[in-house]
Amino acid sequence: MQSVQTKGEALREVMRQVPSPVTVVTMRTPEGLRGVTIGSFTSVSLEPPLISFNVQRASQAHLALQTAEAFAVHVLSEAQVDLSNHFARPDRTGEEQFASIEYRVDTHGLPILPGAVAVLRCRPYAFYEAGDHDLVLGEVLEATLEAPAAALLYHNRAYRTVGAEVTANRF
Repeated sequence: MQSVQTKGEALREVMRQVPSPVTVVTMRTPEGLRGVTIGSFTSVSLEPPLISFNVQRASQAHLALQTAEAFAVHVLSEAQVDLSNHFARPDRTGEEQFASIEYRVDTHGLPILPGAVAVLRCRPYAFYEAGDHDLVLGEVLEATLEAPAAALLYHNRAYRTVGAEVTANRF
């Protein structure tokens, strides 16, 4: 028998059963560099090429995204769990986030993290209020496959990678 839960708690429990790609979004703002770990990344459209993710409205990353002219979405590899945890900490300033990690600045001024499976360079396309979060749509300006590695996933409160391929049974 399951315990009685609020609708939000029940949704959280259900969503723990849905694997999510782990990404880090980095940007340059007038105040400096900023990054955030995102677990709600998905593609939206091919024409125009759009991606989306959610960001908590009260977070430092939300303000940074509102003022950034562009951002980079890094699809993390299975070897980048520490990087995911690093950018998931909301108490760090942008300067503290980038002081202890390796990165390079691309020709667009965006901080790029080495070792990601792929990097998408985007410009903000739209922001939509969604409860205590905003749904962020980004227009993909450039998509680059960076490193041949398994992507990092988050499922049921743990980091994972893609498992064995399964096939459908024929009826």
